[in-house]
Amino acid sequence: MRGFASGLRLKPWQKDLLSLASGVLLVFAFAPYGLWALGFLAPAALFALWEGATLRRAAFRGLLFGLGLFGFGVSWIIHSVYIVGHEPLLLALALVGLLSLICALFTAGVGVLARLIAPGPGFLRYVLVLPAGWALAEWIRGWILTGFPWLDLGYSAVGLPLGLGYAPVAGTLGVSFVLALTAGMVVASIRLPRARGRFAALGILSAVWLLSPALATIHWVHSAGRPITVSLVQGDIPQRMKFRPRAWRAILARYESMSTPLWHRGQLVVWPESAIATWYEMAEPEIHPLVRILRHHQATLIAGVFNYVFRNQAQYNSAVRLGSGRPEFYDKHHLVPYGEYFPLPRFARRWLKDFHLPYSSFTVGPLHQRPFRIDGERAGISICYEDAFGRVIRRALPEATFLVNISDDAWFGHTIGPDQQFQMARMRALETGRPLARVDNSAITGLINDQGQVMGRLPPFLPLVLTGKIMPETGSTPYDRFGDRLIVWLSLLLLIVAGTVGIRRRFQGSTL
Repeated sequence: MRGFASGLRLKPWQKDLLSLASGVLLVFAFAPYGLWALGFLAPAALFALWEGATLRRAAFRGLLFGLGLFGFGVSWIIHSVYIVGHEPLLLALALVGLLSLICALFTAGVGVLARLIAPGPGFLRYVLVLPAGWALAEWIRGWILTGFPWLDLGYSAVGLPLGLGYAPVAGTLGVSFVLALTAGMVVASIRLPRARGRFAALGILSAVWLLSPALATIHWVHSAGRPITVSLVQGDIPQRMKFRPRAWRAILARYESMSTPLWHRGQLVVWPESAIATWYEMAEPEIHPLVRILRHHQATLIAGVFNYVFRNQAQYNSAVRLGSGRPEFYDKHHLVPYGEYFPLPRFARRWLKDFHLPYSSFTVGPLHQRPFRIDGERAGISICYEDAFGRVIRRALPEATFLVNISDDAWFGHTIGPDQQFQMARMRALETGRPLARVDNSAITGLINDQGQVMGRLPPFLPLVLTGKIMPETGSTPYDRFGDRLIVWLSLLLLIVAGTVGIRRRFQGSTL
């Protein structure tokens, strides 16, 4: 059996279309679909289609794969711009197209790298170049232009033994590396001409997957203190109502009404992002009676609010902790580019004006902020988009014993976007070994344990409350300590080795 694409004797343009289709299929590996095997089968198809391709064709097929993946995978952006924002459909399509093109360039780069370093089939290509190149491409994409780590391969393994074993050690990027290695071994087990090579590929594949459940048995963290009762209040405030002038009072009253039965000794209640839909200073007189109730019941409230600091005229998208002691604030650090800070295109400025938002551009919060004090524990706080970045979440560690994310994904309606982000939140819990409470205005509210398992979840777009217990955890996973550095340096080392071996063999006139 000579291989996937070569065995089918397809024409070049047919292989190009298959590359595009493979990218589209990869979306189904992620939430809400969960066809996890596509997390390595779709890249394996691309790896096979890259074989024998010229440098230009390899780049083109990688680009088509990326356009299929991101064009379909982030199509939920159209809903926020066209349906919610009432901007022209062509503009929404153009924005998704541009973002997809930028992300697809990284996949094209992997194809070019493989063609330059290891043009022929062999272990050099499948074990070293392709997995290392794929992991580095995802890492760079997570940083450039503030980063867009959406649809990284590793997220498709949340809830699988592969993710349970490797994520606490090497993070999402490490799981992506293993899935890309798996894809390479699948191709090698079919494509390599000698039986011994094919059996070796299957042996490597088996070892990689069998190591994962063994790693999953290691307890990197341990329980600290007693369980904390948490209530997550999903208010389901329509976006068009949320930022109307003076609407914040009615919204505040709604959250207070939904929370009245929840005030118990030691109870933690969490409201979503911008639940207090105005400046904290403006709402403070209305909040005073609520603070007295919280102190009387020894309860704690975390709520989304806008925070204006007069001494430096800074405007923050924030979370506030209310209850015993003085209020504490967490100011969002990783802002959404072209959504929460300048430069904003003209259409976005009109959009914000239409919603009568009480800000024009947010200020970036401090890089390092102390976790909130909650009943003797510490809670690492993140707001919305920040839970897509492991490097942001781990800044609260090891001090934080659990995590809280407040969000508002109602912008994206009943699309696949909120499911993808909730899957990313599950990965953050798995990487850090910390339970995570995530409350959303309308989309997906849920409680996640330190293994990334969903302990409770509310149906979307209904005003409901989810109450459950989370167990604080202490200690550090390897990912907490090292972040992505392990995989980045390993990938660079593998590429250097592969490049050195490849150059040497060219001089010797041999191939691997």
